[in-house]
Amino acid sequence: MANSTQGETWTADEARAFLAGMQAVATVRGTRPLSQIAAEMLDAVRHHVLHAEVDLASLGSPSPAELAQSLPQTQRRKEFLQFLILMPYLPMEVDAAQVEVVDEIAAALGLEPDTLVDLHRVRDDRLKRLVIDMSRRGLAEYAGAEGAWQQVKAIAESLHQFAGDAKVAERYRALEKLPEESLGHTFFHFYRARNFPLPGEKKSLSEQLINHDCCHILGGFNTDMNGEMNVAGFEAGLFDNGYGFELLLEVILDFHMGKTFTTVGLLPAGTGHFNPEDVVAGYERGRDCNVNLIRDWDFWTAAETPVQELRAQYGLPNIPGPVLLEPPTEP
Repeated sequence: MANSTQGETWTADEARAFLAGMQAVATVRGTRPLSQIAAEMLDAVRHHVLHAEVDLASLGSPSPAELAQSLPQTQRRKEFLQFLILMPYLPMEVDAAQVEVVDEIAAALGLEPDTLVDLHRVRDDRLKRLVIDMSRRGLAEYAGAEGAWQQVKAIAESLHQFAGDAKVAERYRALEKLPEESLGHTFFHFYRARNFPLPGEKKSLSEQLINHDCCHILGGFNTDMNGEMNVAGFEAGLFDNGYGFELLLEVILDFHMGKTFTTVGLLPAGTGHFNPEDVVAGYERGRDCNVNLIRDWDFWTAAETPVQELRAQYGLPNIPGPVLLEPPTEP
């Protein structure tokens, strides 16, 4: 199971505590009005995460200790805190007062995830240190490179494929011959329609991104800025260790806050592309997926299987739109 919270029902008290904590961060304990995007975020979480009927206008102001008491289960505390950590990013400029509220609640919960440290780095404008930390963790999750030597090898392989590897490229070009509607055939045309170099072709971004691109295909997300944001929400739902929220943070920095964080000149940065309803709906889709498509899944094992059949197997049967999405008009 991709996420251990899948299928569990939140109680009314838990749902109220969850939303009250988010509201406390957004309003700095009631000293500021609730912004429109924060209100949209609360409503999206109520609908897609908590599946609860809660009057958002009457949440009250429980203390951090009371919030912790209402959420005794460790895994639920972790999920709750990840959504609290997202709140200071919504205004597109991380606010130290909101971060302080997150810190108080995190202390009461007894948690300090990597994403909380990341939030402090963004608050303090220490993005160079953040990109180093996140790159190291990303190599461990994407390439299975836990040690320093393994990480060096993974980076070297990526650079090798960027320069071009004819044998790797030929293997991916052969996907065109697979049956239509198969994942491999769809993958080939997904790349060609967008003028993406296939792995092994010159200037390709290596095979390490295959699973991410298959999240686009299988999850039904396009490759514009909004699509990248929404697929990151999907990937956040795949993980139960918090790493997926780091993937979401990357695109928030790039395409919501305009920080040019991981795009490094390959793509323009953007602002205002975090739509709470779409991102949290993507998160719900990721939680419903019964396999972690980033960490526990092999592309070549599934390449000959029809996309719709894979979606049904993975708990993703009701995705609108054609199997092969038309490329977006913007990058």
